[in-house]
Amino acid sequence: MFDSLRQFFEPALIGLFLVAAICYAVYRMSFAKSIQQALKAADNQYAKPRDKKQKQAYRLAKMQALEAELNTGVKRKVYFFADLFWILLIVVGVRSFLYEPFVIPSRSMEPGLLVGDVLVVNKFSRGLRLPITNSRLTDGAPIARGDVLVFKYPKDPSQSYIKRVIGLPGDVVYYDNRRMTLNGEPVVLEKTNETQQQTVLNTAGQAVTVNYEVLNENLGGYSHTIQYSQYPPNQYRPREWRVPEGQYLVMGDNRDNSADGREFGFVDDSLVIGKAARVILNFDCFKGDGNCDRFFKKIW
Repeated sequence: MFDSLRQFFEPALIGLFLVAAICYAVYRMSFAKSIQQALKAADNQYAKPRDKKQKQAYRLAKMQALEAELNTGVKRKVYFFADLFWILLIVVGVRSFLYEPFVIPSRSMEPGLLVGDVLVVNKFSRGLRLPITNSRLTDGAPIARGDVLVFKYPKDPSQSYIKRVIGLPGDVVYYDNRRMTLNGEPVVLEKTNETQQQTVLNTAGQAVTVNYEVLNENLGGYSHTIQYSQYPPNQYRPREWRVPEGQYLVMGDNRDNSADGREFGFVDDSLVIGKAARVILNFDCFKGDGNCDRFFKKIW
């Protein structure tokens, strides 16, 4: 649902902004001066209104002056959209070049990120991009190993995914039965005292409780938590990847329950939306289902 809204919202927002920009230009070039003069005349008529009655008369005079100038339907529509120009300019600027919201749709990034988490995606730290086309404008800081990226799904760019960067351009990554090497060096996993539980449906449609072991994974000096199920999956055969230039290998932190680069391959740089920076809140808190400790939580 969030992806369908995002797919509609971005072009709609840009389109509305362009309409507002055109109307603002028409307004400034045609009847802005006459409106300003009419409003100034109302100001002079009721200079410094003191009591409530004078203030009401002053507001009424300004409304009447404005209505007298906006004496056609076209003028009223142009003025309405022109009035939105600066607000839309700020919204488009922030959303297109600085920050964008993202809602976690699945369990693939547990234990760190939960279903219903609303994230802020930083779109400028890893380089500014054009809206809609997503073409790079600036390089920014290079994407780093361990970054949590929001990107367009390579097989269907209308969908947005969130995963962690495992392999950078030039890296050689080998994965075999939960054992991973990065450029020939084993990726270190450290045990923690944490465990997670999930209730899932088995192949017979029965609810079963699955235990997960939480581990600290060290990727070349960058540490974060991942989890493995008590039931190892069999869909990941031993495989080696050589990451091409301009692409990335990504995986979910919930390693046994994540559709990621092990299935769909590499993520091209042109598909990257931004780096997940912080959890703002979790929707469960508003529904009374807990997770009220998620406010402004930094993403590691």
